[in-house]
Amino acid sequence: MLGANLFNHIFHESSTRMLNVSILAILGIMLGIAPQFSFKSYNFTFDSPAYARDYTRQEMRNYARAGWQIELLRRRTYKKIKQQTNRRPPNIVCNRPATIDQLPQNIRGIARNYCHETANIIRNNNLSIRRFNELKQDYDRGGEFHQEVQQMLIDFQHQKSIQVTEK
Repeated sequence: MLGANLFNHIFHESSTRMLNVSILAILGIMLGIAPQFSFKSYNFTFDSPAYARDYTRQEMRNYARAGWQIELLRRRTYKKIKQQTNRRPPNIVCNRPATIDQLPQNIRGIARNYCHETANIIRNNNLSIRRFNELKQDYDRGGEFHQEVQQMLIDFQHQKSIQVTEK
């Protein structure tokens, strides 16, 4: 009985730690602080500093789901580039073609595909790139939107771990 409780405690701590690390990694990407990849390519600059809640619950879900999917794509892309170059992937700025053109020939296609797929993910989640960036700015400011998106990301991670456990 004690052994089972100890196992459950250790498993729970390990799962919680792994969940927290995954969430932090995703949030790091969404905040643009992850190494070597920049989502600044889709940044949009506001002219006005006035902030109002101008998003729906569905847009929030779409934004969180798009961010989650982009993070998974980023991981796969990072791995492909690293396998081909044996180095950290360079910074890819999708709205600056010169940054892609400056990449080694063998990874330009991977980078272009990454940019194309990122845009598709955003659109497939019923957001324009401009709207995604507006929501990203809301997210970056913190507050209620940030907290609710974080909770959705935790839910996505939990759902994924349940699916993996069930298989």
